[in-house]
Amino acid sequence: MKLLTQIFLASLITLKIVFGSILLFREDSKPPLAQNHALASEVESLSKANPREGQGTVGEGEIELSYTLKKRAELRKEQEILEKKKAELLAIQEEIEKKINILSRLRDEIRAEVAKKKAMEDQKFKHLIKAYSSMKPQKAADLIEKLDIKFSVDLLSRMKGDQVGKILSFVETERAAKITEGLAKRR
Repeated sequence: MKLLTQIFLASLITLKIVFGSILLFREDSKPPLAQNHALASEVESLSKANPREGQGTVGEGEIELSYTLKKRAELRKEQEILEKKKAELLAIQEEIEKKINILSRLRDEIRAEVAKKKAMEDQKFKHLIKAYSSMKPQKAADLIEKLDIKFSVDLLSRMKGDQVGKILSFVETERAAKITEGLAKRR
């Protein structure tokens, strides 16, 4: 957002310079507002002070030319400053784009790793489900009683209903009730 603001300001300054130079270099134009009157009065005072025309007097055209040359020099300096700032902004923009690309690539790598880890965990969990399903219900119940309630609920929620019923029949009544509540909340 900061970069966009800087680019917008640079383009506004460039437009100001362009329009200013158009106004200054029009053949019909004269110096802006009060400066025109000041120059005219200065020319009149110079011509009154030195009545010999053409001999050392500064004419109105020479004053306008001097003014125009000064303005051109100022505009060139401003334009050079703008060009430098524009180059700096472009360099910053390229750097930001490179960093965005790097971060996007890292995000994709992280997502791939997370998906890979999740797939491995699912595979391990399926293996556990298969192992508990193939056990005798009493042996599975003994192991379920030693597991954490949440893990027990996760494990049993992925097993077939008749197998869960057989296993829970051998689990201590109070613990079986808690597991059953957890199973009911999951479905």
